[in-house]
Amino acid sequence: MAKNYGVLLTDEGWAELEEALRGYYSEGPIGKYIYCRKVHPDGPYFVMEATCQNDDGSSFDAELSIPHRYVKFVVSASEESQIGFHRPQ
Repeated sequence: MAKNYGVLLTDEGWAELEEALRGYYSEGPIGKYIYCRKVHPDGPYFVMEATCQNDDGSSFDAELSIPHRYVKFVVSASEESQIGFHRPQ
């Protein structure tokens, strides 16, 4: 069964990376988060595989790598709707 992931970053992570991550994150009642199809936490960076939206509505696949110290919380679920702070678009 495929999993879906929601990743929250620390305040320090958003302060340093927000501009670079613009277009890759969403916002909800709890603030900014990154929704992804896969995460790879084992390695020098915390890697996230995500499908992102362009301004024209088209989508593309991206692999985002950030320092582990910026990851605050990760949740996984079998359905998008089960990730409490993620609102499917």
